[in-house]
Amino acid sequence: MKKVLIISIIVGVIVLLILGFFVLNNKAGSETEQIGDKNSTPIYNCGKMENPSCFTSRMTQCSPVTAQLTSVEGTILDITILGKENDKCHFQRKANNSINFNCYFLMNNLDSGWDLIDQTFGNEKGLQSVVDSACH
Repeated sequence: MKKVLIISIIVGVIVLLILGFFVLNNKAGSETEQIGDKNSTPIYNCGKMENPSCFTSRMTQCSPVTAQLTSVEGTILDITILGKENDKCHFQRKANNSINFNCYFLMNNLDSGWDLIDQTFGNEKGLQSVVDSACH
């Protein structure tokens, strides 16, 4: 009787370890995250922006994408393309998890790539009038 109980416990622990392994592997391999309601489009997560082309290549197509930057002062900045809304591309910027910029860029403005995003941070790229008309 004791042998059956010990074997049952061992089998149970092995099953739990195997299930835990699969759950952790599925989360670690995820390249998208759900932002908004469950019916919204998954957003590709470029992480901490080690590769800027990850973000800009999706941005130029207005494909949902997000990335995180850290300012010199230590502020966490999340930049996100939420996708197309009314023939415009919805860009959102958060500082320390609080929205501080919502922009609706015309699709042809996206050709400027990173310069457009850089201009939203106040770095002069000759696109201030585009930012002023699209952002609030």
